[in-house]
Amino acid sequence: MKNIFKFLFLVGILFTSCEDAYNVAPDDEILEANAITSVADLEKAALGVYGFISGSNLINYSSRFTDDLRLPADNRGQGVQVHTWNITAGNGTTTSLWSSLYNVISRANRVLDVIDGIPANTPEEVLSKSRIKAECIGLRAMCHFDLLRAFAESYEDSSSVLGVPNINSVVVFEQPTRNTVAENYAFINSDIEMAMGMLDASFTDNTRLTSTALSALKARVALYQGQYETAISSATDVIGAVELATTTEYADIWTDASEAEVIFKLKRTTGDGAVGTIFQDTNGDIFFFMSDVMVFHVLNNSFAGDPRFGAMIDLNVSTLGEPVVGKYLGTDANPGLNDIKLFRASELYLIRAEAYARSGQFEMAAADMTALRAARGSAGTTSYSSEEIALFDIIEIERRLELGYEGHRYFDMRRQGLSLSRNEIDCEAAAGACSLPSDDFKWIMPIPQAELFANENMTQNTGY
Repeated sequence: MKNIFKFLFLVGILFTSCEDAYNVAPDDEILEANAITSVADLEKAALGVYGFISGSNLINYSSRFTDDLRLPADNRGQGVQVHTWNITAGNGTTTSLWSSLYNVISRANRVLDVIDGIPANTPEEVLSKSRIKAECIGLRAMCHFDLLRAFAESYEDSSSVLGVPNINSVVVFEQPTRNTVAENYAFINSDIEMAMGMLDASFTDNTRLTSTALSALKARVALYQGQYETAISSATDVIGAVELATTTEYADIWTDASEAEVIFKLKRTTGDGAVGTIFQDTNGDIFFFMSDVMVFHVLNNSFAGDPRFGAMIDLNVSTLGEPVVGKYLGTDANPGLNDIKLFRASELYLIRAEAYARSGQFEMAAADMTALRAARGSAGTTSYSSEEIALFDIIEIERRLELGYEGHRYFDMRRQGLSLSRNEIDCEAAAGACSLPSDDFKWIMPIPQAELFANENMTQNTGY
């Protein structure tokens, strides 16, 4: 086996049996020996960067850690450590998440390391080269933000709180330290701005980073950072460019039959990892049911004819007595295999509504929620009288209903400072993991033990 990246601060991956982290197919290698010499080679290398984005790892952790799932008594061990909060620095899920994101960053940096020296011989190649550079910079920003969300000790824009290492070059023998959260935000936002300045608005492939996708990322980052004016303006840019799905189109989003409101997705084809296997095996065995709390939430907050009800719950199986997650059913030929939607227009309505509410603009927040609910079949009008009421409605109700099982719940609970409480039904097979206070250290993922072994400059999060 050959270590392609020589990422010394990630060399501990060798001890996790995560072979894909350092071995890739020859056609996908980005090495000096396979020097990139043309724009066509750059295009191929860029696809290699996209191909290493998991997408499902955040959905996995968020769904299993929180109150969205219930562990069946006959679960064979899948996800039990995360679901029961038995999380250590050696946990495979958090280690895989760390290594996967930094490997995407490594690949992007390898492309960026050579791209300026590649000749562009036609106007089309000049545009392609600029686009590829922007995509790699934007993907680097997105991955750093996901690392911050998972491993930073706080989302506060602070120069005294530890975040994650900012990596903007090819790392070989260096052993980076953790940057502060403030430094992470500055680095991420700088990359986003740089990428946005290089992308042509005419590029609209939603399986790649576009200017609209970067605006969506900018809005999401700004919401976490507490920069609400930026969140509002960036979300507005996206909302003006991408319409919400109709009630008819919505269900087709989850069978990949419709591109409605999908801003950026990871295309999945036969042979790729199936996101639906987070919840059930390809043979139909159930790893996790929807939680009783989530079912209650969906039943009590869906509108008459709300398409989200049928998308959230697999009615074909759930009628047998147990609620099964329905967003990633795949096909008979490829069970559980679906495209992974990283940004949808509905999230931008939710971001803008929340930013309005946190800024005291309750009428504007209510207008966004009225618009979103109308697209989902509601004929009612929303109104808010206080920030507390608005945020509960937007985050605890609508974000759960709209973005359920898309990787948001864990992060929403973290940034809201919410405690986790499972009811008696959801706790029955959870080995006593029924409540987790908001100040428990387990809300923050541990820096992987393999990373600590390999990098003497790395420090662990509190509690581990």
